[in-house]
Amino acid sequence: MNKDQISGYDFKEDSLKPSVIMEHLRAHDVRMGDEQPYMALAKAAYTTRFWRYIEGNEDLSASYEMSKLDQVEVNRIKPALTGYLSNLYPRRMKVVIAKSPYTTGDTKKAEMVVNDWLNQPRMRERIMSASRQALLYKGAGAKVGYDPAEEGLNRVWMRVFPYWEMVLDSDVHDWDDARFVGHVSYQPRDEIIEKYGLEEDLGGTNREDYLGAYMARSKRVGIKGDTAPDDVSAFVRVLEFCNLTDDFYDTDGTRYKGRLEIYVLDGYDNSVKPVYMGPLPLVDGTGKPLAHITPLIFEHEPEYPYRGIAYAEQLLPQQKELNTMRSYLAQTARRDARIYLAPKGALDAEAIDSLRSGEDGSIIEVDEQYAGNLANVVVPLRHGPVSSTIYNSMNLAEGDFDRSTTISPAALGQVTKATASEVMALEGHTQSEFGRHAEQRDLFLMQIVKRCLAAYVASLYDPGDSEGAEQDLDEDGRELSDDELSDRREAEGIDEGDSFKKHMMYHPDTSEERKAETEEEHTSLGEQGWTHEKPEKIEEVEEEEGLDDEDSSIMDLASVIEPERQEKEGERHTEKLVLIDFDGELIEVTPEDIDSDFDIGFSEAGRSPVAQAEMRNNVLQLSDKMLQLLQVAKEAEGSMSVLAIEMYKTIHEQFEFPNNLSYEYVQGQVADEAPEEAPEEAPQVEPGPQDQAPAEPGPQVSADEVIAQIESLPPDQQIAALEQAFADEPKVLELLEQAKQLPPEEQTEAINVLLNAIKGSE
Repeated sequence: MNKDQISGYDFKEDSLKPSVIMEHLRAHDVRMGDEQPYMALAKAAYTTRFWRYIEGNEDLSASYEMSKLDQVEVNRIKPALTGYLSNLYPRRMKVVIAKSPYTTGDTKKAEMVVNDWLNQPRMRERIMSASRQALLYKGAGAKVGYDPAEEGLNRVWMRVFPYWEMVLDSDVHDWDDARFVGHVSYQPRDEIIEKYGLEEDLGGTNREDYLGAYMARSKRVGIKGDTAPDDVSAFVRVLEFCNLTDDFYDTDGTRYKGRLEIYVLDGYDNSVKPVYMGPLPLVDGTGKPLAHITPLIFEHEPEYPYRGIAYAEQLLPQQKELNTMRSYLAQTARRDARIYLAPKGALDAEAIDSLRSGEDGSIIEVDEQYAGNLANVVVPLRHGPVSSTIYNSMNLAEGDFDRSTTISPAALGQVTKATASEVMALEGHTQSEFGRHAEQRDLFLMQIVKRCLAAYVASLYDPGDSEGAEQDLDEDGRELSDDELSDRREAEGIDEGDSFKKHMMYHPDTSEERKAETEEEHTSLGEQGWTHEKPEKIEEVEEEEGLDDEDSSIMDLASVIEPERQEKEGERHTEKLVLIDFDGELIEVTPEDIDSDFDIGFSEAGRSPVAQAEMRNNVLQLSDKMLQLLQVAKEAEGSMSVLAIEMYKTIHEQFEFPNNLSYEYVQGQVADEAPEEAPEEAPQVEPGPQDQAPAEPGPQVSADEVIAQIESLPPDQQIAALEQAFADEPKVLELLEQAKQLPPEEQTEAINVLLNAIKGSE
């Protein structure tokens, strides 16, 4: 929806009106302003600019008596964060994709796509950058998009942006209750004007460096805060807002859950309207729209998951104390330098220089009046020893810092005098602390992987890219000129300033077609019951499928189950992604291969050096036992087979082996790689009476019992159970696929209709 169409849009029924969005943005800016001093100090400590930051801050410098203090800085923040990151991401990241009950794609191809994409050098660095920022500040943001003009893996991109540019729904108490997520940033003014068709007189501003500008005030850190004259109006502030609450209705009536809104900001004008509004750019494997922006927050306030707590925040007090104590120690050492007491005039300038230089063999001449008392001519001054308080304070600060890092020395690969049991105890504490952050890391990566797959699917279907605005492109993906765009609008029946588009409508009973030429004609046909979707000819389907009259009640479900997302008119432009496997073979990946609901896990979890060594030893020691258990599970029968399987699973779980060593994953690989053998044709022999042994009757379950069992299941399990029970009924399976596309509340209604239809057909 372009700005002309938006101008006539009524936001009154929306939960997140533009005025409400502006209030959320104002609250975001206030929060970031309050947290600016802390984040500036964290950055100064990380970049070894602590004292320069303190010196430039009048309030802080007064408390530290900067004019009398030697400035010694020991940077412990950066090594701590670097060591922590190396443990969170110790090796090559490997995604393990397994089948779920609803998987229809190719898990191997999906796995290859995301692993090749994630492990590109620049991609790994972006993930490390996001994690580094999330540890140093309170979080970080990432967004994923696509550009089909690029080749191979480069068609999908990811960008990382800082915490203060993330607009989060910080008032909710649960991750899944978020109503929005957004990204506010400075973008080139000329590009925004061209992209969204804005007026040339659009005002601009300079692009502010959030922390740099703050640290540059009052001579902070020596960073230049002024903006070059030619940049004063070169940028505009833009809000990319993923509205997860309000729906988007396309001009053809198609409804999309959630929407993307783009705002060009000038203060907090409550009358502002978006310059672009459209569906969310990505859709996951279940058909659920995805916000292309996702946050990474390692720690958060107990009640508010989107209010981050920085890992470095707990280290800053100790860092400040260490710097202060080391500076006082340096000052004390300088005080104990060579200082002499001599009578005024006893030494001439040459003698003083000789005394200061301390050259070997120097001869210092003194006046005759001091000849009898040379010991009193030059007297060295001595100070008492350095106070133990300074050393005690330093030791306390060092200990507090080490405890706050939650990383054992062994976890960092440092040699210590600790015993093996002490090392393992410290390692256990380290791993428990890592576990919390590793869980958030994996959740973040899982969100990135989902968006990566969704972006590849979209890029293989869509000739345009995913940049927020509606694309005005020709068949080759080239941007249309104003004249070409005007011609297209005229051909499609869209007048300038008019959002109505000529389109076909259908009579619900006769399937008669009629084009709605005007808005008035469209309204009139709608009042008469005409629809935008051509109705199915149920009679023909029944004839083709051979359904009798009793089964026809199932077909009534078609009027209830309608997917929210309806494919637009015309054929979809489909491409293939070509990759190279480990054997050097070319692998073609289609959208259908990766557009599915996959179970996503990670086999390369963050482990310290000690944990890595321990896992390697466990794998080596238990590999033979696990192979034996697999053999028993394959060859044995009954309880022995079950026991072998459960023992294998227990070993895998208790020793935290990688996901690709799980029993389910191994069995899935075996099933996928098993060759398809043609069944041997048995000789045609007429059976004699002695060969006709009666078959042993097994337990018979009626259709009513099956339906009763399915009705007793929770709603989220009923579809899977129906798919299994009616695997040989293509029409039922087709209706179930349609039901999956509905919202949860409509799914329940659709399932009930289907169950009643099946019971009525018995």
